[in-house]
Amino acid sequence: MANYDKFTRADTGLFAHCERKRDENGNYVTFGNQRIDPNRTHLNYNLCTDTREQKDILEERLSAPDIKCMNRANVNVFGSWCVTLPTQAPDLDENGAIIYEEKEVHHKDGTVTVENVPKLHDISFDEKQTDEFFRLSYEFLRERYGRENVISAYVHKDETTDHMHFLFIPLVEDKKWNEKHPDKPPRKKVCSKELMNKTELNRFHREFQEYLDEHSEKDLYPVLNGTTIGGARTIAEMKAESALEEAIQLSVQANTAKEHAEEEIARIDKEVETVQRDAKEYIETLHQREDDALNAVMNEFDEWAKGEEQKERASVTEIKRSLENLGATPDMEQPLTELARSLDNPLIGKDGKTYVAIPSPGSLIPLLKKVVRKMLGAFGWSHDLAEKTKEHVEHARASLRAKLPQKKQEADRLNEARWAAERQIRQEQQVQTRKKNESFLS
Repeated sequence: MANYDKFTRADTGLFAHCERKRDENGNYVTFGNQRIDPNRTHLNYNLCTDTREQKDILEERLSAPDIKCMNRANVNVFGSWCVTLPTQAPDLDENGAIIYEEKEVHHKDGTVTVENVPKLHDISFDEKQTDEFFRLSYEFLRERYGRENVISAYVHKDETTDHMHFLFIPLVEDKKWNEKHPDKPPRKKVCSKELMNKTELNRFHREFQEYLDEHSEKDLYPVLNGTTIGGARTIAEMKAESALEEAIQLSVQANTAKEHAEEEIARIDKEVETVQRDAKEYIETLHQREDDALNAVMNEFDEWAKGEEQKERASVTEIKRSLENLGATPDMEQPLTELARSLDNPLIGKDGKTYVAIPSPGSLIPLLKKVVRKMLGAFGWSHDLAEKTKEHVEHARASLRAKLPQKKQEADRLNEARWAAERQIRQEQQVQTRKKNESFLS
C-alpha cells in the first residue's frame, strides 16, 4: 500500500515525474515503468500548498541555520512515500476472521510454492472517497514527519492505479551537538537512516491503518490487506503484525536495480568517452587533411609566383647588361645631366622648330645613337615578352581554375565527414542522457 525510498540531491528525476515534466523528446518523465495517460493528466493535483519549485523548497530548508546536512554527494537528503489507493481487501467469515485459500505463489527466483494466502476481493471507491483517502494520507504523513519538512504531495490519477508521491526531508534531533552546546538553540540533522529505521518501517503501516480508521469509516481503506502468511486471524491481529514485508522487499529490489542502473550508466559513460575521443581524433584528422589540401593549392600558386618573379628578375638583368653594352661610363654622368637640363629647356628656332643643345657631342651623340637603337630593340623585345608572359599567366590561371573544383570537392567531402562525426557525437550524447534517465527511472 505504501513504499518508501530515499534520494540524493542528484535524484531530480522524481521531481520531474511528480510535476509531469517532459524530456527533450516531448515525453513525460516516468519513474519506473508507469504508463501515463495524457488524457487524464489534468486530473493530477498537489496537496502541498507551497507552489514553489520542489528543488527550491528542498534547498531553502537545507540551508536553514538550525539544520545540519553533510556536504557529500551520496547523502540522502529527501525521502518519498508512494501511497497507493487500495484495490483489494481480504474476505472475512462471519466472525471477522480472514478466509485463507491454497494458491500457487511464483517467487522471483523462479520457484513456485503452494501456500495459504488470504482470499481477496476487488474493491473500488468513488471520486469523493478517493480524494478523502489521499487527503487523510497527506495529513498523516505531514504530521508524522513535520509540515515544515514537506516538499510536495502529488496525487497521480493518470496511471494504472491512483497513488500519491509524498516527498519530505528526513530530519532528526542532532542529540550529540545539542548536548555539547546546551547554551545554543537546538538543531536538527538530515539523517534518513536514523529516521527511517526498522522500527519506523515496521510501525508505519499499522499506525497508518489506525489513523485511517480513526478519521474515516472503520476498515473503509484496508491498507493492511492480510497478505502475511499464517492461520486464520482477525483484522486487529493482522494490524498488530503489519504487512510491510513486501514493501521492504520491493524497496530492496528497487535499490538493487538502482545500483545496477548506476553501474550500467558508468559503463555507458566510459563507452561514450571512448566514442568521443575517437571522434575527436577523427575530426582532427579531417581538419588536417582539409588544411593539407588547401596548403597544396597555395603552395602550387606560390611556386608559380616565384617562377614568374625569377623570370622578371632575369629580364631586368638583361636590360642592365644591355645598357652596359651601350658604353655608358661613369664619366658620362655630367654630360648626361647637362643633356637632361637641355631637354627640360629646349630652344625654339626662327623656323619654329625645337632645338636641344648637346654638351660633349663627340661622346654623347654615339651614345644616343646606341640608346635609340637599343630602345627600339627593347620595345620590340618587351612586346614579345609581354605576349609570352600573358599567355603563360592565362595558361597557369586556367590550370589552377581546373584544379580548384576538384580541391573544393575534396574539401567538401572532408567537411561532410567532419559534420557527420560531430552529429554522431551529439547523438551519442543524447543516447547517453536518455539511457541515464531510463536507467534511473527504471
